[in-house]
Amino acid sequence: MRLPPQGSRPGKRPIRATGDDSAVMGRRRRSQRRTPLQAAADRRSGETAKRLGGMLKDARSSRRLTQQQASDRAGISRSAWSGLEVSGDGRITLETWNRAATAVASSFEAYLKRATAAREPRDAVHLRHQELVIRTAAPGGWRALPEAAIDRDARTTRAADVLLHRGGPTAEYVIVEVWDWFDDVGGALREFDRRLAALERYAIARMLGGQPLPRTTGCWVVRATRRNRGLVADHRHIFKARFPGSGSQWLAALARPTAPTPQQPALLWITVGGERLLPSRLG
Repeated sequence: MRLPPQGSRPGKRPIRATGDDSAVMGRRRRSQRRTPLQAAADRRSGETAKRLGGMLKDARSSRRLTQQQASDRAGISRSAWSGLEVSGDGRITLETWNRAATAVASSFEAYLKRATAAREPRDAVHLRHQELVIRTAAPGGWRALPEAAIDRDARTTRAADVLLHRGGPTAEYVIVEVWDWFDDVGGALREFDRRLAALERYAIARMLGGQPLPRTTGCWVVRATRRNRGLVADHRHIFKARFPGSGSQWLAALARPTAPTPQQPALLWITVGGERLLPSRLG
C-alpha cells in the first residue's frame, strides 16, 4: 500500500503555491541571499525612487494632468504611472522614467541630480530658504532663531521655521513660516493661528518690568513653484483674507531697522532657486 505524502490528507491533492505566492517566495529568497552591502544599496535605490516619484507627482499636478492623461502621453499604463509616483521601486527602467518625465515637460536628469544629492540633507531646500530669511533680516537688526520652540507643549505647536526678535522701545517678535509645498492648506492656516497665539505667550513671558507689551505677528514665505502659484491664484480670496498685509512693507521691515513691522500677516514669495524674497500681489 502506498502512503500519501507526509502532511497531506487522504483524498486531497497537495496544495501548490499560486503564481503570486511563488513571486513573493522568490523575492523572500533573493532578499535572504543579499549581503548587508547589497541590502543597503537596495534601500538607497528605493529611497531615490520615492523622491523621484514625488518630483514627478509635483510636476504632473502643476500641469493639471490626471494620472491617466500623463500615462497616455508617456505611452505606459496608468498603474505603471501610479507605481512611479508612489511605490519607490528602484527596478523601474530608465526608459520608463525618461518617458514619464518627458510627458510632464520635465527632465529626468534634473530629477536624478536632486534625488541623489548624497552630500545634502533631505531638507536642503528648506534650509536654504531659512538661510535666505535670516540673511535678509540681519540688516534690519533682527536676531534669528531657526526651528525655535515657542510652546512648552510640543503636541500643540511644533517649532517655528524662523523666529525673529528685535529689541527697542517696544520689543518685536515675528514668526516666519516657510512653505516649500502644501499638503493641507486649511490645516496650515489653523496651525498658524495657534503659533501666533503661542508666540504672544512666548513674548510676554520674556518681558522685563515696566516694558510695554511686545508686538507679535508673522508671515508666510512660499516657494514660487508653478504648483504653489496656481494654488494661491485659484484660492486668492482665501489667501488675501488671511494675509492682508503688504508684502513690500514686510520686506522693508525685515531689511531696515527703522521700518516698523506690519501688524497684518502677509504672504511673500521665494524664488524657486531660493535666491530672493518677493512681495505677493493677492489683489
